[in-house]
Amino acid sequence: MAREYYKKGSGGGAVLMVHGILGTPDHFEPFLPLIPEDVTVRNLLLPGHGGTVRDFGRSSMDAWRGYVHAALKELRREHDKIMIAAHSMGTLLAIEEAVERGVDGLFLLNVPLYAGIRRRFFSNAWSVYRGRAPSGDEWTRAAAKAYSLEPEARLLPYAAFIPRYLELFREMRRVRALLPELSSPCEAYFSALDEMVSPRSMSLMERKTRAHVTLLPHSGHDYYEPRDLKVLKRGFSDMLRSIL
Repeated sequence: MAREYYKKGSGGGAVLMVHGILGTPDHFEPFLPLIPEDVTVRNLLLPGHGGTVRDFGRSSMDAWRGYVHAALKELRREHDKIMIAAHSMGTLLAIEEAVERGVDGLFLLNVPLYAGIRRRFFSNAWSVYRGRAPSGDEWTRAAAKAYSLEPEARLLPYAAFIPRYLELFREMRRVRALLPELSSPCEAYFSALDEMVSPRSMSLMERKTRAHVTLLPHSGHDYYEPRDLKVLKRGFSDMLRSIL
């Protein structure tokens, strides 16, 4: 079961990690060893995640937004510098927080400013639902690992996803409008083979912000090909050094 992770550091810097919709703090596992011991880390598990489909359906975008805001407010009491690392929907919440209250840096993975569903999304979703990832298929295994809810045998409970995804689409529109106001230092990475995020998202990020934008040519929404993962780790470490 997915769990929230917290480590108190002795220094003045902190990293807040925010996963995506249906996601898990485990998405940031490759980056945790790169964080110095004196840096505080809080890797969130958003409300309604890590449990049942019904738990997820009873949550909301407002609850997720409020949870991120409360976590940052708590970190700000004891830390001078805060960096947010976020994936997918979590990047939208991170951008909102950066625009409205400011943060010292954003490390963003696959920012969903526009949706762009590819065929692989459906095959991954079906495999995750059945609990069977094809042998040797790293993409589907990554999608399964990124999914934090307990499986349901029946399809009907998954109707609870509909209002949450409608909220997500509204959040995407809201953040698109906020982009010109984003002034925090930002590194944004997009996957060329993303199963869910449209290439228009990267184009808009480049046009509307001063973020440094990088395309990962071999990766998808949840799967980072080893060469691309090296790029991400190097970028993450560089941002940590420059900010914290």
